[in-house]
Amino acid sequence: MAALFTGVPPGADALRARVGERWGGLPRLRQVLLPPAPPARLRGHRWLPLDRFDVRRHVAVVNAAAFTGLLGRLVTRALPAGLPPWRLTLVRHADRERFAVVLTAHHALLDGRSLEILLSRLFDGAPGRGARVVRRGTGVRAVGMPGALRPERPERPRPLATLGPGRALPLPPGLRPRPDLAWTEVDADAVRAARRALPGLGATLNEVLLAAAAGALRTVHGDPDRWPGAPRPLYGSFPVDLRAPREDRMLGTVVSAVRVPLPVTAADPGERLAACRGALAAFGPLHGGTDTVRRAVGTAARLGGPWAVRLLASLSCSPGFCPVTCLAFGWPRGPWSLDGRPLERIIPLPPVLAPGTVCLALTDYAGAYTLTAVTRALPGGARRLADALVRELPLLTRRPGPEPASELGAGPAATGRGGSPA
Repeated sequence: MAALFTGVPPGADALRARVGERWGGLPRLRQVLLPPAPPARLRGHRWLPLDRFDVRRHVAVVNAAAFTGLLGRLVTRALPAGLPPWRLTLVRHADRERFAVVLTAHHALLDGRSLEILLSRLFDGAPGRGARVVRRGTGVRAVGMPGALRPERPERPRPLATLGPGRALPLPPGLRPRPDLAWTEVDADAVRAARRALPGLGATLNEVLLAAAAGALRTVHGDPDRWPGAPRPLYGSFPVDLRAPREDRMLGTVVSAVRVPLPVTAADPGERLAACRGALAAFGPLHGGTDTVRRAVGTAARLGGPWAVRLLASLSCSPGFCPVTCLAFGWPRGPWSLDGRPLERIIPLPPVLAPGTVCLALTDYAGAYTLTAVTRALPGGARRLADALVRELPLLTRRPGPEPASELGAGPAATGRGGSPA
């Protein structure tokens, strides 16, 4: 996760002192991940707690000639072994005379919610350092589908159906996918209009992102009926925070994921948005509740131990099982700053997954929406997918019209406002 600030960046020593003061007492940041003892296939990794972490080895300072390229390298670069797997990077001259603070961590140590908790503890905010931040509800709410799309006998997804294989994103023959990252600013009015496009409570940020992703994938990859695995569904997933209210400030990996079919075969953007609401509503509220992925992980752990969990993890990230991951969240209300320097924007940095997969993340800080695409599919695909999704958002509120032409096989896209692809 990257935080973009205005003003003169702080000094390296000042930032390290702040990190030591505000994070030094957190046991989670002092844990080293050790490899499994022999036989490795039958044993799991182990955590070794340290007395402290070395702030000089964990806080780096760099100058960015190409900010987006630097973000791509930070996302893809492996963290050094033998140290707690997290790093904080101060990026001078990050974007248009701004500076950035970038927090990267291994997912075994910290989930995305943990990154938010840590950064809000490091920054100066309205709630005050160490105070509990009041958050908006997370998870999936139970909402009704529009009457025209409501089935006569609605039923919850069947576990066997939701764990089956699905459609994959097309890749040119012989292509070796490489990680690619792009980020862009998103028009807040377009997001708000899309959220108001559904009746009742309106659309959630998750529903808007999933629907826009479905349309953007059609634009970039062409006719879904020609994708590998058709006519099976194309599955996407989104995270669910499993923390109970009393665990609101817990650090660690306390999330699960929900896999839903994306409406890529629907030609009308409005139909895609309504279908995403229906898919999410079928699960009901998921505030720490059960879901297919979490049940499967628990079953694998009981039946086969670490090797079975590794096998399931490999399956869950495979391009034929769930090639699309979407993350949407709002940063706690501010204003926020770093030693008097105002926070301007939160840039999400989703993980790089298996070849043939894409990750899309959308954040909202004080009405400043930011989208990041991380792909491991078509060359230059991150920028093209991000731009296509931004163009898709206004369409969610319009009547059906001609679809944009496919960009499959097109040359590299021009650099957008968010910087060139990594």
